Amino acid sequence: MHRLITILFLGLCSLSVSAHNVVGGVYAIGNQIEGEVGFSNGDMAAAGTLIKVTDAEGNELANIKTNDEGLFSYTATRRIDHLFFANLSSGHLLELTLPAAELPDSLPSESVTGVNLSPQTMEVVAPSVTSSDQKTLEQMVERAVAKQVIPLRKELAEYKEKASLQDVIGGIGYIFGLCGLGIWWRLRQLDKQSKG
Repeated sequence: MHRLITILFLGLCSLSVSAHNVVGGVYAIGNQIEGEVGFSNGDMAAAGTLIKVTDAEGNELANIKTNDEGLFSYTATRRIDHLFFANLSSGHLLELTLPAAELPDSLPSESVTGVNLSPQTMEVVAPSVTSSDQKTLEQMVERAVAKQVIPLRKELAEYKEKASLQDVIGGIGYIFGLCGLGIWWRLRQLDKQSKG
């Protein structure tokens, strides 16, 4: 009985020490992709942590590094899905995806390249003309929205992590309850046998 309680207590202690996951996020501000990598306990990735950037097919686009605050940035040149891979050692791996839909329409997409159209099927589309003032205003709005959305995404990721930890602790509570019920049942059976 004492051995079981000691084992469960040590298991809980080790759970609280190792119960952190790698968390992060990527966000597009125009064609600039910014991201952060860290742990669920609030520690950020070490400065110089390598981030590998690939497309959806796994073709390497770049290798970038985090700064002192676990942040990184990458300038997208095409409107494609971007995947970011981080290895924070000790088996802590993170994969983040920025969908192409979050990048500006002005970037060339992969679907346009490599298409061979004959002159009969080609369609001429006039480019949309925007003034530099309108582009500047759009960039300012994108930055302002991203400035508000980035902290919300981070809080949401932290909330999800806390909910998962609560689920683990709740599961351990169920285990204790079932162990207690089993011990009670066993003691009851022994008591009946000793009286019978």
